[in-house]
Amino acid sequence: MEMENLEEIREDLKERILTAVEKRDSKEIAEIFETIPNIDIAEAIEDEDDVKVLLYIFRVVNNEYAADFFAELTPEQQELIINAFSDKELVALLNELYADDITDTLQQLPANIVSRVLKACPKDMRNDVNRLLNYKDDTAGSIMTTEYIEMKENVTVKDAIATIREKGRDAETVYTIFVRDNRRTLTGTVDLDDLIFAKEDEVLSDIMNKDFVCCNVNDDQEDVAKMFKRYDLTALAVVNDENKIVGIITIDDIVDIIEEETSEDIARMANITDMSDPYLKTPIFKLVLKCVPWILILMVLQVFTTMILSGFEGEIAKFAILAVFTPLIMDAGGNSGGQTTTMIVRSLSLDEFDLRDYGRVAWKELRVAAIIGSIVAIFAFGWLMFEMSVGIVNTDSITKNIIDSGAQLTLIQAELLIAALVGGTLFVTMIISRLFGCSLPFLAKLIKLDPAVMCGPITTTVVDIVSLITYFLIWKEILNPLFFNIT
Repeated sequence: MEMENLEEIREDLKERILTAVEKRDSKEIAEIFETIPNIDIAEAIEDEDDVKVLLYIFRVVNNEYAADFFAELTPEQQELIINAFSDKELVALLNELYADDITDTLQQLPANIVSRVLKACPKDMRNDVNRLLNYKDDTAGSIMTTEYIEMKENVTVKDAIATIREKGRDAETVYTIFVRDNRRTLTGTVDLDDLIFAKEDEVLSDIMNKDFVCCNVNDDQEDVAKMFKRYDLTALAVVNDENKIVGIITIDDIVDIIEEETSEDIARMANITDMSDPYLKTPIFKLVLKCVPWILILMVLQVFTTMILSGFEGEIAKFAILAVFTPLIMDAGGNSGGQTTTMIVRSLSLDEFDLRDYGRVAWKELRVAAIIGSIVAIFAFGWLMFEMSVGIVNTDSITKNIIDSGAQLTLIQAELLIAALVGGTLFVTMIISRLFGCSLPFLAKLIKLDPAVMCGPITTTVVDIVSLITYFLIWKEILNPLFFNIT
């Protein structure tokens, strides 16, 4: 219901905007931007590709809204605007944007558009943007901004507040001031509230936080996000290898990173390549390419399962009911291993433990697996007996096998043995699948691979192999002689 209301609100807002543009009602457009967040306006017209509509909006709204609104538009709309703007208009827009927002925009635009934007940028901003573009993707350097307030240690509180009033509107944040020495080495931070309540003649070195944390330009963005969570930060300094401050990262950037990393992990756990683009805006062929590779890879990996089934083909042909319970065993094992893998991958990503804790994790998971395996085995035994007794599973083939083999078994005894076979197999499968499911993420971490990438398909494949081998070996070595009088 809430989603339906949201869609209705967006449609009403879109109609209101388009009506105002059609009537050239600049006052209405201004009121919309003064009372409604930019992101909501951008989402309302996200499928609008009429450049005349977009241009009219940009030419009547105040500069204080235009830049933020531009940053919220789709790459296609941004390209339309840049192509339609004169150089003078483009420079005016760029002057209102932060360097990191420009960088994010340029990374999604064609090369010719990027070239034009960089030419239009003021020299200082162009240098900042070029530097950001040259950092490796998904690192702190690639997401940081260069618009921040830094001051020397010997600056007084009075002068610091005056500087914030003078330059604060051009900075990404004024809530954290970064303090450096004469060599640009970061020495501390000052929170705005500490600054306000300090005496005017105090110097920053007396009130700054010396136990600050910072990150290196080459640190992975996911590690940076963990630092924000761990230390409850709103802004974080980015330093180079000489510990000189070169930029900052703010909490709004981290929110985007968390969404991006979460989407990436979900995609990998589901064996999809990339999910960065909105679903409805992704071309059909591109969606196909996202899914097909892993489907084909998993089909190839299933060759081992095929080999096992083929190797026991004679047993299945001789006692056909064995095939009936194969999907049950494979699914249960895969589900159990998948549960464990998901929990361990999550815990590793949240730094709840590290590689040194493998022994503790494995021992705990072994105990969990033994309990779960016992519950599943007992339930499976009772459930299969029920299925065979009420006819959900046809037992005519079992009766025929008993008669043909001359086995000294009654039907109920045969059903008990089959239910025990499946239950016993599930018990072994639960233990192996959960132990393997908890071990594989540690192995992936050890060899510097993303656990989300390899754990899903490999866990499923290995557990399928183990469960099938267990199932058929128990049958062949223990139960088969009872049915077919093999001595």
